[in-house]
Amino acid sequence: MSCSLDAMFSLLLRLILWLLEQLRFCIVLVVGESAGKAVDVVSRTISGRHKIQRISSSQKGLEKFRRLEQCLAHSNLDQLKCYKVYTDATEFSKVLLEAKEISAAKDPEFIARVNTTFHPMCEINKLTTDAVALKRTKYDSENAEHERDLLSLWDCLQPDVGLDNRISSLWGDIGFQGTDPATDFRGMGLLGLRNLLYLAKHKKTGQKLLSASNHPQYGFSLAITSINLTGVLMDMLEKGYLRNHFYYKCCHGGARSLTLNDLHEAHCTILSDFVDFYQGCQPGSIMEFNIHKAAFTEVLRARLLSDNPNLPPVE
Repeated sequence: MSCSLDAMFSLLLRLILWLLEQLRFCIVLVVGESAGKAVDVVSRTISGRHKIQRISSSQKGLEKFRRLEQCLAHSNLDQLKCYKVYTDATEFSKVLLEAKEISAAKDPEFIARVNTTFHPMCEINKLTTDAVALKRTKYDSENAEHERDLLSLWDCLQPDVGLDNRISSLWGDIGFQGTDPATDFRGMGLLGLRNLLYLAKHKKTGQKLLSASNHPQYGFSLAITSINLTGVLMDMLEKGYLRNHFYYKCCHGGARSLTLNDLHEAHCTILSDFVDFYQGCQPGSIMEFNIHKAAFTEVLRARLLSDNPNLPPVE
């Protein structure tokens, strides 16, 4: 009988906390975040647990990660509010547990899963850090590795055409603006080149997009378009929208770690989708490019904020 009463009490407590969470959502919409924090205090008093503990145990999948990040972003503690700087889950978990004074005695289940819970977040943080570093790395014509990657890009996209010279008008055939592609990478740095090279080396879609770029009416410059879309990609990543795709990948794709290849994959998908979008709009001239890029960016942003922010890989 005692066990039955305990189970009923536990169920009732969960129901009350769930109702408070729904009430909080409505209050925040009407009054603001400050009023929502008052509800959090009530919930914590009833449950004896911090909001971050309650989210971790009650939410699943993408929604859990979204709410955890929202909780951290609104924290009164600076060491938690700056959660995006942490690239190691063990380090972040230690900071969190100390800041919130959570011990194994208070919540053994949370302690047991804390590293696993925040591992995807730290992986995304690390990927973002690596991507920003690569973007800030300028293309250097004196760097043998940079030059080797550039020439490899040509060989992958134009395997049957020999490049007559490193400085050549032939670069225009794959969508660069001038005779020296190095000048086109200024905005996105080495990330612009690596995204293009990954597309050309690993994706059949690379040749498909090169062919589409030569459309007699709706053509475009492939290399420049790729670099432009790298800019869109980084904007989405740094503003947090692309994090939803990577969380989805961790939840449904079983990804334990993320590398720059995961970002390259996202770029391939976004670029391919943009080309379909752009040519589907049947632009009157290339002068409409930025108009359609802006429209596509809004469509992409809405997609990444939806319940299915996945960007499936292209062939």
